[in-house]
Amino acid sequence: MWNCGTYSLDLSQPLVMGVVNLHPGSFASVSYRDCVKDSVEQALSMVEEGAAIIDLGAEPTNPQHSTELSAEEELERLLPVLRALAPHNIRVPISIDTSQPTVIHALLNEGASIINDTRALAYEGALSAVASSNAGVCLMHQGDGGDINAIAEFLGNRAAVCEAAGIHKQRIVWDPGIGNGCFGKTTLQNLALLKQLKILCMADYPILVGVSRKTFIGDVLGVSQEDRLAGSLAAMIVAYQQGASIVRVHDVAPSVHALKIIHAIESS
Repeated sequence: MWNCGTYSLDLSQPLVMGVVNLHPGSFASVSYRDCVKDSVEQALSMVEEGAAIIDLGAEPTNPQHSTELSAEEELERLLPVLRALAPHNIRVPISIDTSQPTVIHALLNEGASIINDTRALAYEGALSAVASSNAGVCLMHQGDGGDINAIAEFLGNRAAVCEAAGIHKQRIVWDPGIGNGCFGKTTLQNLALLKQLKILCMADYPILVGVSRKTFIGDVLGVSQEDRLAGSLAAMIVAYQQGASIVRVHDVAPSVHALKIIHAIESS
């Protein structure tokens, strides 16, 4: 189980986290909507398609967009969408992709249930912001991906810091940070990490993996992000078979269908 606020997510079957991008600089244009109404409709559609979690993000991880947003800019994009979702009584937890302590505080107070932090709560105040809540947290590794044991050590150290601050182990998941650009891995390292993902699973923390439409898929296939769905599904299936419990995707329906088939075959 992954305890996230008032939700306890059953990880005995693979869960899909649907991405709603709230910044036009996102590398995956397929998940960006340019107004609150459209973003809300996209989130609700993802839930109908089978998303178990909705992840709202305002800070782009596109290496072509190097300027980090201020907390105020993130809040301007995130708060209206989260508030507009509230009357719909959305039946899945809302995750916020942020590293900013003030954003964490504000969005948890508005009903978010998960903090998905690409910097593993490293910013001053981020740790205490999550510890003072009952939210779930995803800790990501950024940087060189040549040694999966070093990634496991980093995430283990960050998890230990979290637990010492009062964040129960059942609130924590790990993300190895697969991706080029700001995630710090080469294409070959990303492929090797997927192949070796079971090593991370030995640490007994649930693993969340985001491979959807990323650069390494384009490098292998020689296609732009608009044409990376098939490659994304293949990489996602490998991640699941290597032990990932949660997959972060831009294309919810095909991802849910692919995982249902794999799970049905394994359970037959």
